[in-house]
Amino acid sequence: MKNIWIKDLKPGTEVTDFFVLRKKEIKPFNGQKYLKLELGDSTGRIDAVLFENVDESYVEAEPGDIVKVKGMTVTYREGLEIKVEKIRKVKEGEADPTDFLPRSEIDLGLLFDNFLKKTEKIKNQHLKKLLSVILEDEKLTRKLRIAPAAKLWHHSYLGGLLEHTLKVAEFCEKAADLYELVDRDLLLTGALLHDIGKIYTYSIAGFVDYTDEGRLLGHIVCGDELVYQKIKKIEGFPENLALELRHLILSHQGELELASPVVPQTLEAIILHYADEMDAKAGAFSEIIKRETLQGKTGKKWSDWVPLIHRYIYLGEEKADKLPQVDAAGKQESN
Repeated sequence: MKNIWIKDLKPGTEVTDFFVLRKKEIKPFNGQKYLKLELGDSTGRIDAVLFENVDESYVEAEPGDIVKVKGMTVTYREGLEIKVEKIRKVKEGEADPTDFLPRSEIDLGLLFDNFLKKTEKIKNQHLKKLLSVILEDEKLTRKLRIAPAAKLWHHSYLGGLLEHTLKVAEFCEKAADLYELVDRDLLLTGALLHDIGKIYTYSIAGFVDYTDEGRLLGHIVCGDELVYQKIKKIEGFPENLALELRHLILSHQGELELASPVVPQTLEAIILHYADEMDAKAGAFSEIIKRETLQGKTGKKWSDWVPLIHRYIYLGEEKADKLPQVDAAGKQESN
C-alpha cells in the first residue's frame, strides 16, 4: 500500500514507497555514470536519479513495472526529484496496480451510461444500426469504458476517451441547434466515433503509452478501419452516408500537418474539428491549472513552461476556489 502520493511530496522527504517506472536511462556524469528515472503514480510524475549500483539497478525493472523505491526528495533546478538509494521490482501482491493509473473524476460506469444515452438520440436507422453493431462487440466496449484520450496532453487518464467524446458530442449538439443545414444525426454519430481508434492506440500497463498500432498507424487510421469494417456488416448501408461519416473521422484533426489525411470539407466535418479542438485544448489547460494549483505553491500566477504548446499558462488568483476537493489518491470527494 502506498504511503505518500507524488503530489504531496516536499523537499527533504524520506521516501520508501511504490511507484510505476515510466522511463529509465543511463547517462554520463563526471567520468562516471548515473541512472536517470521517471516515476509515477495516479497523482503525477517525478524525476529520480541513482548514482550507486547503476548497472544492477538498470536491469532490475522495465518501464511499466511497479517498483519499490527508497530515497530522499531534493530540489534540483527549481524542481523536485528523488535521489534514490535503492530500487527493486515489487513482488506479486505487494502493491495495488490501481494506485498508479490516474482516472476520470467522473465514475467510469456513469460515463459509459451517458455515452449510451447519446447513441439513443440518433434517429437515422442506418447510423443507429452501426452504433448498435459497434456496441455489441464486448471486447471493443471493454476497451472503450476505460481508454484514455491521450498519452500526456488532454484527458490522459482512465475514462478520458469517454469524457472527451461526450464533451465533443455536447459541443456538436449545440452547434446543430444553431445551424439549420447541419445533419444532426451524422454530426452526432461522427462526434461519438471520431476518436474510437484510440481504444487500440494506447496501452495502460502501468502508465499510458502508445501501442505498436498507435505508433505505426495512428488513431485516425485505426478508427476509420474499425468503422468501415462494421459498416460492411450492415446490409444496405448507404454508400454516400458511409463516405460522409468516414470523412468526419478522417478529417477531425483539421490539418494535414496534424495527421489528418484530409482536411474538413463538409459542414459537419468543420464543426466536429473545432468541437474536438475546443475540448482538447480546454481540457488540457484545465488539467495544467488543476495540477499547478493543487501543488499549493502560494502566490504562483503562472504555470511551468508547457513544451507541447510552447507557452506558459496564466493560473489566475481565484482558480483554487473552483476546484473540487480531492482525497490523497487524487479522487474527487463527494460533498
